[in-house]
Amino acid sequence: MVMLQDGNRQILIVEDDEDTAEMVSSLLTEAGYKSVSVDTGETALSEIAAKSPDLVLLDLGLPDINGLEVLRRVRDTSFLPMIVLSGFSQERDKVRVLEAGADDFIGKPFAPDELVARIAALLRRVQWTPQAETKLVVRQLELDIPHRQAAIRGKKLHLTPVEYGLLITLMRSAGQLVTHDELLRTVWGEKYAGDYSVLRVNISRLRQKLEENPRRPAYIVTVPGEGYRMPTGRP
Repeated sequence: MVMLQDGNRQILIVEDDEDTAEMVSSLLTEAGYKSVSVDTGETALSEIAAKSPDLVLLDLGLPDINGLEVLRRVRDTSFLPMIVLSGFSQERDKVRVLEAGADDFIGKPFAPDELVARIAALLRRVQWTPQAETKLVVRQLELDIPHRQAAIRGKKLHLTPVEYGLLITLMRSAGQLVTHDELLRTVWGEKYAGDYSVLRVNISRLRQKLEENPRRPAYIVTVPGEGYRMPTGRP
């Protein structure tokens, strides 16, 4: 396993199965992270409010409130990076979780190296800021890169790390086609090749925040069978 020098990163494990929580905690310690485990949704919400962890690993089957409800409540006030771990691994379950605001979904059982790699990838998306750029503008959409803040028609957009990654990638390539696989590689990494459902759901979420009419998008246009394009002409 790759060892990370990331000991200041705090990860909250929300898992009611004690064996699974201990296994994940040991895995994170070995990878160089600090972690805290809780076994109920209400405790998780209190911990998030009080401690502001860097990332949350969230199980869905909690004994008090459903993990999806925890996710929705967090998303009402925060875009804290969140990865859902679940034994429900059908495509419809994955889509439902992503639509609720999760940054990633990993089905149980999972490979330890895959979990660590996905945590590292998500944290890199939160941290990464290109040094040569300070601002991108496409039509009435502006992206302040040092502050990771987007606005359209003067209104601030509240973006998850994944949504930010998609937006900056599309804005950098404004006027050009960005293929499905290019977006997956750039925003999620090589391990996500062919995972079009995670891309589709997050593009849909981003459109809800960006477009005046998401059914007739003006900023993120689908190129059927190929990918997406951000037009540069007059809206």
